[in-house]
Amino acid sequence: MFGYIKNIIKNKCLKDAAVRTGRRREVAYNFETAKTMSVIYPFNINMSGIMNVLKNITKQYDIEIVLVMYFPQEKLPEGVGENSPSQIFFSNNECNWFGKPKTAAINSFINTKFNILVDLSIKVWFPLQYIATASHADFKIGRINSETNNPYDFVLAGSADDERFFKDLETYLCKIK
Repeated sequence: MFGYIKNIIKNKCLKDAAVRTGRRREVAYNFETAKTMSVIYPFNINMSGIMNVLKNITKQYDIEIVLVMYFPQEKLPEGVGENSPSQIFFSNNECNWFGKPKTAAINSFINTKFNILVDLSIKVWFPLQYIATASHADFKIGRINSETNNPYDFVLAGSADDERFFKDLETYLCKIK
C-alpha cells in the first residue's frame, strides 16, 4: 500500500518538476559546440574508465564537466571526497522520504544551465531521474529504459560498458551539426 502511494507521489513530483522547469530551450549540441556538460550517475559505475573518457573529452573538446554521483545507501562511504563545484556526491540521507534530493548543492546543480546533461543510469534511480527531469540543461541524454517518465531529448541503447556508451555517444553527437 505504501509503495503504491509512494509511486503516485513520485510521478506527481516528476510532473511538477517538468512543469517548473518550464519551456526550456531544447538545443541539440555536439562536443564541439558545447561548453558545459554534466554527468549524473549511480554508485555502481566503473569510474576509472569513465574518468579517463571524461578527461579525454575535456582535453579534446574543451568542455567544462560537472559530475553528480548518487549512493543509494544511508550514508556516503568512507573515502568519498568533499563536494566541490565540479563534483557532487549525495546519498539517501540527503533525499526526502520518497527520494527527491533536498540538498542545496543539488538544487544549485538543477538550476545551472548546462549545454549537455548525460545520465549514465542503466536502472531507474528516482533521485537521478528527478535531477534529469528538473534540470535546466539544454540537451538531455540518457539510456533507453522501460520507464514512461523519460526526460531525455536523445536516448541511446545503453550497454553495460560505460566507456562504450561514451564512444557511441561521441559518434552520434559528431553527426549533429
